[in-house]
Amino acid sequence: MRRMVRVSVHPIDGSIAKSFIERLLMFDVTVCLNHKDAELIQQRHETLLKAGIAKVIASEEADFNFEFFTEQNTITINESCSIVLHDVLPSGQNKGIVNTELDSIWNQIGASIDDIGSHYWVAESDVVDALVRITLHQPQLPVRIDIAGRRRWSTQQTHHELQMLYNRTQAGSTGQFSTSLLDQPASPKIAVVPIDSVEQISRPSLGPLHDVLVECDGHGWQPTSPLRTAMMVYLAGKLND
Repeated sequence: MRRMVRVSVHPIDGSIAKSFIERLLMFDVTVCLNHKDAELIQQRHETLLKAGIAKVIASEEADFNFEFFTEQNTITINESCSIVLHDVLPSGQNKGIVNTELDSIWNQIGASIDDIGSHYWVAESDVVDALVRITLHQPQLPVRIDIAGRRRWSTQQTHHELQMLYNRTQAGSTGQFSTSLLDQPASPKIAVVPIDSVEQISRPSLGPLHDVLVECDGHGWQPTSPLRTAMMVYLAGKLND
């Protein structure tokens, strides 16, 4: 009988770490935390833990040790593999994640923007999905894995999309919808850039990530969360800060 995978997570206060733990609790794993964090997660997810198959214990012994953002934008596994995140759309705050271009877009959400740039946005949920797949399948890990989206967005496209969602949210809070806000605007036409394309321009190499996930379950890196949805989740987090 296969032993449950033991996973430690530290710290647990950022939105990505919280989402990671929540997803892990749906599987046959043992989440190992320090005593204080173990009590917090046991209380927070008491119903799920009673109904599910995962365990949360106070322990320092684990097969996979995830350190979240002790280095900027980096999740470290077992002190030997660095997972570097690029252009993540988080659902909330994460100490150690820095994206000055996303911050600039948000700070100009109510105005026009002239910035030029390329972005490969990826939903927090897709990042967490990759981390869970790695945990469950325990593949051989390279020294570095970069995570980013596969579609290239310009700064203008990103600002336009977030501004539309922001204006809709503000109108919804007052009930004052204009005709343009009630229309369903088309999403920008954003083409997928192949994993090994020479045209990927500024995108980090996704080859190591893709190879690791192929080893996990044969599916590779195929983000599934619609980016409009990811932007709505990001927007909700910013408005609730």
